[in-house]
Amino acid sequence: MRIALRLEYDGTDFRGSQLQAKDRTVQSALEDALHKLFQQPIRPYMASRTDSGVHATDQVAAFDVSTPLDMKTITNALNSHLPHDVAVVNSHHVDAEFYPRRDAVSREYTYTINNGTIERPLTRRIAATVYSHLDEAVMSRSAKLLEGSNDFASFAGPSVLPDAPTIRHMLGTGVTRDGDSVKIWFKANAFLHQQIRRMVGTLIELGKAKITEQDFAELLEHPRRSARTVLMAPHGLCLTRINYPETGPGALPA
Repeated sequence: MRIALRLEYDGTDFRGSQLQAKDRTVQSALEDALHKLFQQPIRPYMASRTDSGVHATDQVAAFDVSTPLDMKTITNALNSHLPHDVAVVNSHHVDAEFYPRRDAVSREYTYTINNGTIERPLTRRIAATVYSHLDEAVMSRSAKLLEGSNDFASFAGPSVLPDAPTIRHMLGTGVTRDGDSVKIWFKANAFLHQQIRRMVGTLIELGKAKITEQDFAELLEHPRRSARTVLMAPHGLCLTRINYPETGPGALPA
């Protein structure tokens, strides 16, 4: 049987989500918990790759196992074996053909900024501090330019291969402020390595009036790998949702 898990984690002390030879990752922590529960080696597969320090409130993993346990029991048992910084939110029996990465139709991320005059102790692990006041209205206008099918080569990280396709479909963006908290939200079919952190960094430069709206627009109008974009710290970024079809082999309940 194939089982899918929706996971939440604090990425601070993980070297990303994907399995690595020696470093602690979300996938390795989950693999250890699965081994303890089912007393056999099980390889879980993740829906989206998150970098070191990036958080998630809705990562998805799937694995195969033969078991009489119901989904609630599996959820509770895995949480008893997982470390404090990762948890299974719920478990679902899915189609045998379900694959978490391939079947995802869109992914949503939010970057959180503390735009106050001091770093806040209670949010410092999940929000990046920017002391200069940001013009969120200007940032929001330019963020809308990202929507639709675009070549995001200007925001590609160094691990994106030179001949790799860089066109992605951005389904939605948003920039909001609540007091000193500024949140930047993105929804797309997929993202390039470091794309979100570079888009955010460049929007922040715009919000500080260090670049113009035309400067930002030209990054899309004339996409180039050598573009000078600003890479924001990972700890402000959170994977907030992975969406799947409502029906069919690729379906996954909320």
